[in-house]
This record gives sequence, C-alpha cells and structure tokens, in this order.
Amino acid sequence: MMEVVHLKSLINATLLELLPAQEASPTHLHQAMHYALLGPGKRLRPLLTLLAANGASDSHFLHMACVSEMVHTASLILDDLPCMDDATMRRGRPCTHIRFSESTAILASINFLNLAYGVVANCPNVDASTKVAISAHLSHVIGSMGLVGGQIADLQDQPVGAKSEIEQHYHQKTGCLIEFAVVTGARLRGMDADAIEAFTRFSRAFGLLFQLYDDMLDHSTFAQETGKDTQQDVGKTTLLSLYTPEEARGALNDAQALAREQLRRAGHEESSLAALVEQQFVTFNGAAQRLWS
Repeated sequence: MMEVVHLKSLINATLLELLPAQEASPTHLHQAMHYALLGPGKRLRPLLTLLAANGASDSHFLHMACVSEMVHTASLILDDLPCMDDATMRRGRPCTHIRFSESTAILASINFLNLAYGVVANCPNVDASTKVAISAHLSHVIGSMGLVGGQIADLQDQPVGAKSEIEQHYHQKTGCLIEFAVVTGARLRGMDADAIEAFTRFSRAFGLLFQLYDDMLDHSTFAQETGKDTQQDVGKTTLLSLYTPEEARGALNDAQALAREQLRRAGHEESSLAALVEQQFVTFNGAAQRLWS
C-alpha cells in the first residue's frame, strides 16, 4: 500500500516537527521524548485519522493525527514503569524509564499529554467548535472513563462477572484511543452524525480485535518477535483466559464482521482505510492460527 507508506513518512516527519528540539533545555527530558516517540512503530492511530479523512495530508490533518500517537506513547511509558507492568523492553529497545530514568520517563509522559492538548489548541485551519469537540473527546479518552480507568482496572485485576465487563475494559485500554483517532479524522472532514456513529462502532470492534491480538502476543509463542516483554498477563483475567480456542475464533470472526459492516455504513467499504483494516485482520488471524493450531 503505497499510500500508507507515504502517509507514514509524513507522520514521522510531523512528529519530529512537533517535538521540542533535543538540544533545547531541559535536554535530558527532550531526548527521552524523542527516544520514546520516534522509535520504530506502526503509527496505526495517526494512519487511521488520515485514512478516515480519505487520505488527507494537509498540515492540519497531520498535526491532529499526531495527537493520538503522543497520547499512545505517554500511555506506553507509564504502562512499562516498575509500579505498573515493570517491563524492560518496548519496540525492541529498552523501555524509556530504563534508558533514561523513572522520573524522566514520568515527566516525558506528562509532557506528551500536555503537548497533545497544545497541538489541538494551536492547530491551524480548524474552526474553534471542532477544536472544542476534539479536546473534549480527548479528555474523555485519557481520563478515568478511558485510558486511566483501563490502567487502574488492569492493575487491580478484580474478578469480573461477565465477558462484557472485560470487553469494556479492553475498550478503555485500547479501543477508546482508536475511536478518538478515527472520529477525529471524520470530524476534520466534516462528516455527519451517522458516519461518526458508524466510525465509533467500528472503533469499538477494531479495538477489541487489537487488544485480543495484543493478548495473543503476550504468549511465549511470540517471545522472539514482539520487541517487548511477554507473559505480562499471567495471572490476569483476559478474554483469552475465559474463552476456549473455538470461542476466541468466533469472537474474532464476529468482531471483524461488525467492523466491516460499520465501515460500509461510514462509506468506507472499498477505501484505503478498509484495505488497512483488512491487512490487520490477516495479521490477527495469522496469530490466532499459530496460537491454536
């Protein structure tokens, strides 16, 4: 997909543009931010924003697309800390708190969140009402009903009574930021409420699939290729710990069908966004086949 390769290149250039220079004081903090944000990554969330906006690559689309990557990076830094998952590797390299220090990593994470709101506020060629809607959505996604809530639930690992509770937990951990990325692209394109609702439903299904895939990668089968620590979910309640392999395959198929249907409702049945999503489905299904064959 040449379009995706091109957009990913533009995203990487924009992320660098939006960061404070490494040479600017406080240099240690800024170096940690460059290390965490510009390392190898799929840039999936910003790609979703741009492709939901029909591949738009004007500067204001790129700036807004990078917001989700900053927030995602902030969450990964915190997730890896000794008081959280106590991870050592991320994307094939030492975690930010190991490469720099715990205190520097925490401050880098806070600064990414601050920077994300600043990018929204200062984004050119976006009207005030759209910025307010995006900021309010971002606040919800980061807060206790979103990423923060998902992280505390992950740490507490309290017994759950139904799979629907775990699915809600997965939405908070993963789906809500994917939703923000996709809906932001739709908002910037001025899409109507029906399209935004379809994108929201798509994001929930795609987020569930992505978290299921992440759970699969935590298995020792994938220890040599994930670029991060595995076996982090041992002892935790996940859908994979509740599902039989047959049920898990069924959940994968059902979520993929729902995601396709909602993309069709949003007018993206044969778009580049649909092609990227299908590519991800191939990856998800390949991992499932390896794990349960």
